Amino acid sequence: MIVLAGDIGGTNTRLALFEVKGDDRLVAVLERTYPSASQSSLDAIIEGFLRDTRGTLPRLAEPLQRACLGIAGPVEGNVCRATNLPWVVDGRALAQRLGVQQVRLVNDFYAAALGSLSVPAESLVALGGGPRDPKGPVAVLGAGTGLGQAFLLWSASENRYQVISSEGGHVDFAPRTPLESDLLRYLAGKYGRVSYERVLSGHGLVDLYAFLNEEAAFRALGKADTAAAMAAGDPAAVISQKGLDGTDPVCAAALAIFCGVLGALAGNLALTLLTTGGVFIAGGIAPRVLPLLQRPAFREAFERKGRLQPLVTRVPVFVVTHAQPGLLGAASVAASL
Repeated sequence: MIVLAGDIGGTNTRLALFEVKGDDRLVAVLERTYPSASQSSLDAIIEGFLRDTRGTLPRLAEPLQRACLGIAGPVEGNVCRATNLPWVVDGRALAQRLGVQQVRLVNDFYAAALGSLSVPAESLVALGGGPRDPKGPVAVLGAGTGLGQAFLLWSASENRYQVISSEGGHVDFAPRTPLESDLLRYLAGKYGRVSYERVLSGHGLVDLYAFLNEEAAFRALGKADTAAAMAAGDPAAVISQKGLDGTDPVCAAALAIFCGVLGALAGNLALTLLTTGGVFIAGGIAPRVLPLLQRPAFREAFERKGRLQPLVTRVPVFVVTHAQPGLLGAASVAASL
C-alpha cells in the first residue's frame, strides 16, 4: 500500500509517498519540496505533486486510499487554519477533490513528535541528562518558521505513545535576565503581546539581531557585510552562519540569547510534564546551531530551576537531526487509518 504524507510549514510544503510493508515498515518512495507560497492553496500543490508522480510511478494509476498532512496550526474537526499561511485546509473536502479515500489533518508537531521517536539512533544527538525512560512522558519542541510543541504519553492499553497536540509556542515569553527584559520591551513595542515564538523562530532570530543593534553595548560591533548578506539571502540563515563561525559578534550574541531561551523553555516543559522520556528538540534551526547547543550554556539554562534543579538534571535532551521527522510521523498516521 502507498500512502501520502505531508509536512506543511510556513516556508516549505514537503510531500512524500511511502510504501507500507507487511511488517508495518515505512519505506520512502518519492519526496518533493515546494515553496508554500508558490500556490494559492494546498490543494493545488498536492494536485501538482500527484500529477507529476503518476507519470513516474505506475503503481499510482489507482487512487490513493490514505493520506495524512501535518500542518502548522491548530486542527479542529479535521479542519486547519494555518498559522503562518493564508490557508484554510479541510480534510474531507481535500479527500473529495483529490480522490483519496481518507485524509487526516494533524498539527505539524503532532507528526514531528511521532517521527522524533522513530528516527534512527544516529539521527539523535544527546545533550546531557540521565537515561531515558522508554515509556515516560515526552516533550517535543522545535523552532523554524514558527515554534511548535507536542507531548507524548504512554498508553499501557494500546502499548504505544499517544500524542497530545499543543500551541504552547504561543504562550507568553518570560525573560530571565536584564538583557532579556530589554528584549521583551523591544518586542512588545513592535508586536504588543510577546510569545516565545517571537523569539524562538526564524523571524525571532532576525528580531534578536535587530534588537542588539539598537543596544549601546552592541551598536558599534555590527558588520556591514552582514546586513548586505541578509538583504541578499535568508536573514536567519546568515545570522546563524556568522554567529557560528564568529565573524560577527552581534550574530553570535543573538544566537547565544536564542540558545539560552530555548534551553530555559525546554526545561520548563520538562518540569511541566516531568518528562522522564526526554525532551526532543526538532525543527529546522536546532540542527544548524547544534555546536552552540552542545556548549554548557544550553544545558545550564535547561537545568536552572531553583529547588527543582536536581529533578531536571536527570532529564535527557536530544536534538533531532533527521531531515524529515514530520513526514515520518505523518506517514505512520496515514498507515494506521
